[in-house]
Amino acid sequence: MNESLLHYLWQFQYFDKRDLKTTVGEALNILKPGILNSDSGPDFSQVKVKIDNIDWVGNVEIHVQSSGWYEHKHDQDHAYENVVLHVVWEENKPVYRNDGTRIPTLQLKDRVEEHIIKSYQKLINNPNSVPCEKSFPAVDELVKHSMIDKALMQRLESKAKQISALLNQNKGDWEETTYQLLATNFGFKINKEPFLQLAKSLPYKLIQKHRDQLTQVEALLFGQAGFLVAKSKDEYLTILFNEYQFLGKKYDLINNQLHVAQWKFLRLRPANFPTIRLAQFATLLATHENIFSSMLELRDYKSLVGFFDIQPSTYWHNHYRFGKKSKSLVSGFGEASRDIIVINTVVPLLVAYGQSRDDWSLVDRAVHILQSIPAEKNRITKLWQNLGNACNTAFDSQGLIELYNNYCQRRECLNCAIGSSLLRPNVEIS
Repeated sequence: MNESLLHYLWQFQYFDKRDLKTTVGEALNILKPGILNSDSGPDFSQVKVKIDNIDWVGNVEIHVQSSGWYEHKHDQDHAYENVVLHVVWEENKPVYRNDGTRIPTLQLKDRVEEHIIKSYQKLINNPNSVPCEKSFPAVDELVKHSMIDKALMQRLESKAKQISALLNQNKGDWEETTYQLLATNFGFKINKEPFLQLAKSLPYKLIQKHRDQLTQVEALLFGQAGFLVAKSKDEYLTILFNEYQFLGKKYDLINNQLHVAQWKFLRLRPANFPTIRLAQFATLLATHENIFSSMLELRDYKSLVGFFDIQPSTYWHNHYRFGKKSKSLVSGFGEASRDIIVINTVVPLLVAYGQSRDDWSLVDRAVHILQSIPAEKNRITKLWQNLGNACNTAFDSQGLIELYNNYCQRRECLNCAIGSSLLRPNVEIS
């Protein structure tokens, strides 16, 4: 037994309520189980119970054993003075308020169906990636959809908080924050950290000063990234080297430049090499004067496709790395890459900015964009599709990724509408 299961049992009242009594024999009637508290303080608030014909309104605190009250030092916390009922699996020690009165206690040990406990243990101990894998197809479709929607909104909220934290570091500058976020996502999974370091060491205002000259933007990015350390027989590389030597000294950048060893090429397809991504990023920055303001003006997915229609400078049409000419034409910025950037940059930016201005039309726009983007294809979405769950748009795939990562992998079945629906009385888990 654990407290999470006890929370679930109390929240949904899945225990025998016939002839309820406290552990000292007082008649107990639960009028309102209250609201689960996800913050500090007692576990449930706004509870209403009747004990020996006296109505009590307050909080409920839950522990596996009643002695947990003292182990968690609730007796020293004034927030727990208004606990009207202590719900425990087992009372192993009486609990008293600071005024000496005994806190009424309900023991659930003999009031819960063994079936529910076994079903819960079966779920959380299941070795499959999705604990309810075998029972999932039988779950009501409405329950599935509502949980996926909830997971999606939690994912957007989490990303919006990360953006807000970055915004605070940038003293409220949305353009600088967007630039850093965009840089991070141009690094994708493998090179996101060096991309972010690069953006933080090379302020966006410097890029804006030189955006009318793509060569200078490239020189700033490649130089600060550590790729321009010496002259070469390669004419393009030498031009960038000379430009960076001048600009780097002018803006005092050189002492903060990254080392080329920080960039990862191993096990990446050439189209994903950081050199290619930097060239694409340079083109995007040189094309749009203010990237955040420009993104806000884009109303739908179709306009975003045009915004990210990136063609890097000619050199990168037949090179993947400096000084090494490719035998074939280098592929451009692909649709899948573009969609990942939109999902991880534009969508959460709209949510974060909408929340900051209390403009929920921007959040609606973000959701609409997700519903217009084809679903991502990866091992997680494939897993859900194998379980019979349709995954047609990025709205679906983002929700399912969040559901898998933050519920299935953590065995948070009790906080998942799908999992909790399988733990109801008289429901059999496959």
